[in-house]
Amino acid sequence: MSDIIINNQPVLSKILNKIQKSNTNVQAYMLYGDSKEILRNYAIMFAKVLICPREYCDNCNKCNICRRIDNNVYGELKIVNPVNKMIKKEAVLEVKETFNTESIEGKNGVYIINDVELLNTSAANAILKFLEEPDGNSVAIFTTTNLDAVIKTISSRCQTIKINNYKVKRGIEFVMEVSGFDEETIYKIVDFTKKIEKDKAGAISNIKNEFINNFDNKDALMNALNVMLLYYKDMLNYLIRNKCFYFDVNDVKLALNNQDKDLISRKISFILENISKLEYNVNVLLFMDNLIIRIGEMNDD
Repeated sequence: MSDIIINNQPVLSKILNKIQKSNTNVQAYMLYGDSKEILRNYAIMFAKVLICPREYCDNCNKCNICRRIDNNVYGELKIVNPVNKMIKKEAVLEVKETFNTESIEGKNGVYIINDVELLNTSAANAILKFLEEPDGNSVAIFTTTNLDAVIKTISSRCQTIKINNYKVKRGIEFVMEVSGFDEETIYKIVDFTKKIEKDKAGAISNIKNEFINNFDNKDALMNALNVMLLYYKDMLNYLIRNKCFYFDVNDVKLALNNQDKDLISRKISFILENISKLEYNVNVLLFMDNLIIRIGEMNDD
């Protein structure tokens, strides 16, 4: 079993490896640090290790559970975020209702409460009762940028983990790092992705010259699809956060062409499913034809 190694996070790495190797965990964890975004990203990673029966790996493209967690459609992971700078009792009771039985798919049911210091009094009391009398095999992950503001009776029931701050890798440099392609090749993939969106028939007729000839083996094709995946994720980032993490925001915005979050999410799931199929022997030309046709059909639905 491979170790989980997270740069600049030795404590978190040690705890996640212990959970993965021994299949044991405590009932509640408290992640604290300076960046809400970093805390939330690590809370999702933590949830995957707690939930998934497979061995965790970064950017897992094979596991159905991990893909659904990434797309926020996995039913045994519940995430609570504050509304108007407050977390109310109703949100906690909804979580409790979800986890009143044993987890069916994963090793554990997990609920994440972000900015846990913003629990109001009744919500905090409900969480305390849940921690004292847990249902099923649920595990809590709390995040906070202000540990001192968290109610002590909650924090004392958690294993606290300090998350070190670091600069999140973004932009084209990140895409180059994860794909192994130079910038020119990456933008050829982006241009082809735009062609799929705007001219399905044209993309199919030019697929050999513009795509297959450049990515003619399984590894190269998988990396190309990962670039395509990041481009679609940036479309979703723009729709949800009004910003992009990897590509130019104006370029991504134009490529959206009035698509909504649901459609982009479906395309992301579809690409992830097809990346996993590349583990098997496939006819590359037929594979890409089918991918283009299906994305086009999603636009027509």
